Amino acid sequence: MNNFQKNYWSMYLDFIRDFEALSFQGYSLPYLCHLPSYILPNTSLLQNLKRAEYSKNIKNEITSQKQFQQVFNHFIQNHTKKTVKKAQGKVVIHMDKLLRFPTSVIMGHFDHKRTILLTNGKLSGNKAIPNANSVRVNKKARAVPLTNTINVKQVKVKNNHPTNYKVKQKMVTLSLESYEKNIEANISLVQKEAIKLLNKYKDHHLYGHNTFRKWLLNNLKVVMIQIDATRRFLKHIAVSCVIVSTTHSYINRILAIVAASKGIPTICMQHGIIASELGYLPKIAAIDAVYGQYEKDWFINNGAPKGSVEVIGHPRFDQISQQSNVPQRLFQSKLGLDPKKKTVMFAVRGQEDVDQWRKLIQFLSQKLDINIVIKNYPSRSPHQLTKEFPNVYSTMHYPLYDIFANVDAVIAYPSTVGLEALISKKPVFILDKDANGNTNYYQGLDDLIHKNPKILAHQVYRYFSSPVDKKRIDATHQTFLDNAYATEKRSIDRLLKLIQRLTR
Repeated sequence: MNNFQKNYWSMYLDFIRDFEALSFQGYSLPYLCHLPSYILPNTSLLQNLKRAEYSKNIKNEITSQKQFQQVFNHFIQNHTKKTVKKAQGKVVIHMDKLLRFPTSVIMGHFDHKRTILLTNGKLSGNKAIPNANSVRVNKKARAVPLTNTINVKQVKVKNNHPTNYKVKQKMVTLSLESYEKNIEANISLVQKEAIKLLNKYKDHHLYGHNTFRKWLLNNLKVVMIQIDATRRFLKHIAVSCVIVSTTHSYINRILAIVAASKGIPTICMQHGIIASELGYLPKIAAIDAVYGQYEKDWFINNGAPKGSVEVIGHPRFDQISQQSNVPQRLFQSKLGLDPKKKTVMFAVRGQEDVDQWRKLIQFLSQKLDINIVIKNYPSRSPHQLTKEFPNVYSTMHYPLYDIFANVDAVIAYPSTVGLEALISKKPVFILDKDANGNTNYYQGLDDLIHKNPKILAHQVYRYFSSPVDKKRIDATHQTFLDNAYATEKRSIDRLLKLIQRLTR
């Protein structure tokens, strides 16, 4: 572990221990408050955590990620009841912007009578109360007003983030918000206890800041509301399994823990490559459904219990094998590309590392007469570099997989795009960068990943100009992919088989 990792995980453990006594309905709240949401946006704090001397501020010492994971393993075990299989129970899919299940997968592969789509915001569309045929209700539970959406046009969630679903067929959709009750008295009591602790730590390097104080008091409130709503939901509906996108959302973390306390297994899908450990540790769900053997080994090596990680892939990647409906001539014409030239796609994240990308364009253009198209994420606007070079174009409105079908190579920052391009059988090169908690995911690509844009440009040149190098690079890609993603079976088939095993 480097200085940052030691200080980060040690400080996280300090937070848990210092506020462990704050609890609600039997759950210690700091485990469910997502501390990284306060740390990661704080650039000055992040810089301080990289200094070895910062450890003098910290009481607990974490020397490995496994050590920190075991703290959460103990917490999860204390809240886990033996799984009670419910063959007739509902499979609940928590819909948020990271799950990214294609609508066709949900509507085409999940049993409409056994599946509930769950959101954490208000629903729009046609509304009705579910009947006995659509939702299996625990009759002993107190009735809670529900919202069932048929032919949903769009589901809106809190903070005005639309989900990535547009459900066009009949499937029950519920909102956790419908289960929220007034628990202000409980919240006030816990916040008063928190204030006593904060006053005790008024000179603390982290807790002494007013911004932290506001963050903690607000987090305690939203976490308590979510715990109460989740408990009501799981008491009212007979649930056999819960699917979430990540347990680094406090909503999903609470879903997983409360479900475990009722003997309900949770499957956490992998929402992107593990480029940084900060978005994947600690592991919370009963089963993490990962892309490939790389992630399975990584989780186990970092303290995940045996049997809690399975290679599933992701249903959205199943679409990669489908033939694009965008003819190459149309693609080239719409973007203004020269059809006589090779086309290389850049996956760029806004203004991050823009000078490095600019240098890469310059070096690559000196060596090869090519079209360069830029996929700008998360913005849909053309990237500024498309205005600086005559051979650089925007990918416009085209979806990622249609772009893959019409380019000859892909260059990306360390992101999931690189893996998706490899699954699409496209040659991939990675412009590397430093990141907090970096896992070096793409190091298996050997010399096809580099921080130096000049060296990386030379590798791309060799791929297109030397048959010998092309053969070697193709072999490197295949070796990497064999460990990174299992393609011999569809992910949705693996997932449905896992659900069946957990519920029947």
